[in-house]
Amino acid sequence: MPLDEQAEALLAKGPKLHNSTPIVAELESFGLRVQYFFLVWAVKLYIALQLAYLRLFGPPTKTQPTLVKAYPCRPKLPVRIFMPKARLEGNKTALPLYINIHGGGFVCCDASIDDSFCRSWCERTGMVVVSLNYSKAPVHRFPVPTLDIAAVARAVIDDETLNIDKSRVIMGGFSAGGSLALTACQLSELQGRIKAAVSYFPVTDWSHPPPVKWSERLYKEKKSESLNTVGPALNWAYVPAGQDRTQQLLSPCYASKQELPKWVCLIGAQHDMLCREARNMIYSLADEDIPNSGWDKGWERGTYKWLLAMGVRHGFTDEFGRKPGRSSDARRQVCEDTYAAVHKWLETKVLRD
Repeated sequence: MPLDEQAEALLAKGPKLHNSTPIVAELESFGLRVQYFFLVWAVKLYIALQLAYLRLFGPPTKTQPTLVKAYPCRPKLPVRIFMPKARLEGNKTALPLYINIHGGGFVCCDASIDDSFCRSWCERTGMVVVSLNYSKAPVHRFPVPTLDIAAVARAVIDDETLNIDKSRVIMGGFSAGGSLALTACQLSELQGRIKAAVSYFPVTDWSHPPPVKWSERLYKEKKSESLNTVGPALNWAYVPAGQDRTQQLLSPCYASKQELPKWVCLIGAQHDMLCREARNMIYSLADEDIPNSGWDKGWERGTYKWLLAMGVRHGFTDEFGRKPGRSSDARRQVCEDTYAAVHKWLETKVLRD
């Protein structure tokens, strides 16, 4: 059965984990749709211009991919492939694969924004790292990005020229990419082929609108933040009217354990309105009671891992547009500590399973 048909079959199913009543995305008023349209396209244009400026006038970097390649399943969505030093020096051993998915609110950016992470992760872990692109909202709403990721990831795994160990494939991502990592792996093409999912500050539950998430956040230090401001517009851009918001391919917190990889690591940011839903999801997967108060910085329960990055906000791993300074140095240290913890978990637990 073709990938699109399998996705439609999954979309027709109700959520299995909570058996909740479907929550249907309503059609916004005409005025709001116009407002959201211009806001989303303004964000897309602003980011595109910034990226274009950096590519034309920014300093040269040493983080370029080993090669860029497109697959017939999605020829307009090229992937960026990073080979570790050992492979480039002639090591013929099949290596683990790390599939990375970039963020951008489902509406902007491309795989190149994660070049620095991918190069450093490749050298840190010795894995082959492949960074994926996907179609963007509002032109391509749910479930198109999920279908894109599943199709391209399948092509990458089946690419014999990469010489990867197909029993050790990790899929990870940041923000929107973290959400797509948890949804694409549910499609039958990838089920059983993704050993672990690593998701940084993802959207895991679309059943609650941004104002509700903001009011229920786990911190009160800030009066507002970007996700609270543009969240309703991103919500409109990605989720089509009439869509059940509790469908597990949209909201992965409603997926059963069997529909997700055996190993799952979720990383939250202390000052992020999405932190609560990620924490709730990992506690549910681990069959643990969710604490009512206090910060739980990190734990492992069987094949599930939770990490909480303290003192940082959503997107803390992103170097795009950052200015140097003491706060930036502290943020980079949090990034290093987080990456080191994830690497240790993968190396000592996941890849030895």
